[in-house]
Amino acid sequence: MTEKSPPWTLERLVDFEQAVAASPATPPSVRGDVVAAIRGMDGAAARREGLGVWLAGMRAGTAARKFSSALSLVTTGLAAFTFLTGISAVIGLLDHERGGINVTLFLAILIGGQWLVLALATIAWLFRRRAAEGFSGVQAVAGKLARSIAGSRDDGWWRGLMDGGGAARAAVLWRLARVVQTAGVFFNIGIVCGLAGLVLVKHVGFFWETTTELAMRSGLESTAGFLSAPWSAWFPAASPSAAVIDASRWLPGRTTGLAPGPSAWWEFLLMVTLVWGLLPRAILWLLAWRAGRKALGTLDFQGRNHRALWREITGTERIDIDEKPLDGVLVLDVGGSGLTQTTLRPFLLRRLRVHPAAWKSIAVLDAGAEQEAIHALAKAPAGIVLLAEGWALSPARMTDLHRKIRISAGAEAPVKFLVANVDGNQQPIGPTNDECREWERFVDSLKDPAAEIYFYETPKPAL
Repeated sequence: MTEKSPPWTLERLVDFEQAVAASPATPPSVRGDVVAAIRGMDGAAARREGLGVWLAGMRAGTAARKFSSALSLVTTGLAAFTFLTGISAVIGLLDHERGGINVTLFLAILIGGQWLVLALATIAWLFRRRAAEGFSGVQAVAGKLARSIAGSRDDGWWRGLMDGGGAARAAVLWRLARVVQTAGVFFNIGIVCGLAGLVLVKHVGFFWETTTELAMRSGLESTAGFLSAPWSAWFPAASPSAAVIDASRWLPGRTTGLAPGPSAWWEFLLMVTLVWGLLPRAILWLLAWRAGRKALGTLDFQGRNHRALWREITGTERIDIDEKPLDGVLVLDVGGSGLTQTTLRPFLLRRLRVHPAAWKSIAVLDAGAEQEAIHALAKAPAGIVLLAEGWALSPARMTDLHRKIRISAGAEAPVKFLVANVDGNQQPIGPTNDECREWERFVDSLKDPAAEIYFYETPKPAL
């Protein structure tokens, strides 16, 4: 009994891309293991399982181990840097002449600054365009640092991950997002440690000042009330009252330094940092972790090199993958080639493993026939076979037809492109090598995990 391949991780994905970039020949034993592992499976699930088995049977490279170690080092370095930055930021806010910290500057710079960065990052993410490096500049820097430390001179595996798009690229970006959020968590831990350290070892006071009589005082009271709402019921001491706010105002002309405290301010600032600084970062880290796992669990391997490898592994033994032919397949003869169900039935059973339930001819200019065929998709539960002649590839028309099929039949219905030519006796013959390459490029460009390409092969005469 063939064992299931381990779940996909980022490290295994890097190993896989490195193996694909090396373009190794697949041994017959590994090919047989893949075919046995995906028996009865199709689409993205078959690729995830089959390519996992393929990777297990090939010699693993060193890129994943080096990249993972380098990424851990980058994460540790960024965490240490932001931790020290958080401490330094608190110390930098200490007004030595007055002997205290301006609470409005603390809230605006250390807490408000973080939320401004998050807001800008969210806007950039919502309006992002396809980029080669990641969702943000910090993620791009983290990725480049890790690759540099890992010594990846030949980073074909990285280009494979980034250029392939889809879930594989997302898995890398979400891991880098975790690195960024780890740095954010430690920045807030640094703020907490810096503030707690000042309170413990120095006589630190807290104040606010303004040139207006009412606007700043009213705004500060409202802000403090809003920020302390999550804990005011069970920790009222960390919610500055109106009396505390009035007593903490720095008045013009004051010459004496601040007395330590009051405690309500430093307790309030500690809680604000924990709840409004550290907690959002921790939540974002968990979301990135969950999104990364989801991306790894939905890998579809739709890159051109992935699809070429899949064809190379399963192409010659596809007959052994499915236990029995599928019933209920709709065959759409695109362009009206003249090939009949009788002439193609043996090939459909032998290579595509399907039983046609209906056969519709879609002439090039016959919109009515095409609409009738689209309606028939609902009666083809096992999927669709698109029959076309090798010389007649029209990418725009086939893309539009594929889109209509997906709208009518759903995203998971198997779509099998069958390419054949017709000889002078109206018999099917195989397409040319150039035609095969063009059709492979087109089907690969669809990035449809449930779409496969097949080329007619003339049956070998019986011995």
